Amino acid sequence: MKGNIILNMKEQRLNDIMVKLLSNKITIYQACRLTGLSERQMYRKKKNYKEYGINSIPHKLKINPSKKGYSQKFKNKIIKLYKEEYFGWNFHHFNDTIQEEYDINVSDSFIYNLLTKNNIESPYKYKKRRNSHPPRPRRENAGELIQVDASKHQWLPNDDTYYHLHGGIDDATGIVTSCFLREQEDTFGYQMIMLETIKNYGIPECLYTDYRTVFKSNKKELSIEDELAGKKIKNTRFANMLSNLGTDIKSTIDPKSKGRIERLWKTFQDRLCKELKKKNINTLEKANQYISDVFLPKYNARFASDINYNKSVFVSVDENFDFNKELAIWDERKVYHNSYLRFDNNYYIIKLNSEKSTIYTNNPVKVYQFLDGTKHILFNNTWYDLETISIDKIEIPVQLKNTKSQLEINLSKSHKPINSPWAKWNPNKIF
Repeated sequence: MKGNIILNMKEQRLNDIMVKLLSNKITIYQACRLTGLSERQMYRKKKNYKEYGINSIPHKLKINPSKKGYSQKFKNKIIKLYKEEYFGWNFHHFNDTIQEEYDINVSDSFIYNLLTKNNIESPYKYKKRRNSHPPRPRRENAGELIQVDASKHQWLPNDDTYYHLHGGIDDATGIVTSCFLREQEDTFGYQMIMLETIKNYGIPECLYTDYRTVFKSNKKELSIEDELAGKKIKNTRFANMLSNLGTDIKSTIDPKSKGRIERLWKTFQDRLCKELKKKNINTLEKANQYISDVFLPKYNARFASDINYNKSVFVSVDENFDFNKELAIWDERKVYHNSYLRFDNNYYIIKLNSEKSTIYTNNPVKVYQFLDGTKHILFNNTWYDLETISIDKIEIPVQLKNTKSQLEINLSKSHKPINSPWAKWNPNKIF
């Protein structure tokens, strides 16, 4: 054997034991106890040490590497790729990417050992590990519970703006059903999550959310007396939409209760941000397209489990399912003078077939806002359109206007007559 021999601490200890054994300072039995080897192994090591000396201590492959391994040229290529194009990526993500981009198929342990031996440390080596929350058992069936949330982060490269990535993950399989990037966390972002989830998998049974006003009203809980009186807290518009789909909603104030999606954001803030930067994607439209077409299919194939469709509770929809109408949010509003109403601080006139129309009812009507932003009323199984208009331009039907005589009648009912004795002789009365 040729070359300098560098022993690690374990090998140095074995060498010291062999020296003492050959100098008769310890017995074979004591050497076996110190090394944990059998007598047969120890006699063989003693024989080799007499013949080869210190060269018999390390493994032979350490001195003469096997020719069956990867070539040094191949290893240098991987090191060069990491340093020049993927520096700062976690090693698992780097390995997944070079398999896809360069058809380099090696194990994660090989990548870790190769890079660390060349003085490249993992980005997560010194990160503090927090105490984990006791894991909640997964649901048994796909679609039984979808955890939804949004993450505020600087998602786009070279952009200091904070955007909100809305997402949903199936509790049973770990499949990320959808993600959608928006400037703010809002109802429309969660509508798009439902849109992609229903298109790809079906209508879920329940959503698991936090206590944002998108999902739950911020009004105080009802007292026992109010509940007995039949009072109810008004649903949010998004909750109304879910009720039409047949999807329940469950909320929690503890982020650890929906830890799967909270943990997902940590992974996405690492992987997704680096991939968007690598692809030079810097707009919301391109980012959402990349997430939907490339990133999520690749992520689910790598980390999620397959859906057992024999146990899946996702409700599939047919080709005639109108997403624009079925995923509309709605609320109730009162119609004024049978011709207009107020919604979201704007005034709307009612139209039917592009002509002004009226609705005769004293009860509130349901006002729907479709996914395309248009607003409509569903009354007596008929869809009416709403058109924004200034309050000054609202034309109240003539038959609904009060005449002068009617005004006088109304005043007589609510006020004392002007010529009453009290008004006539009151010295403090100002006419």
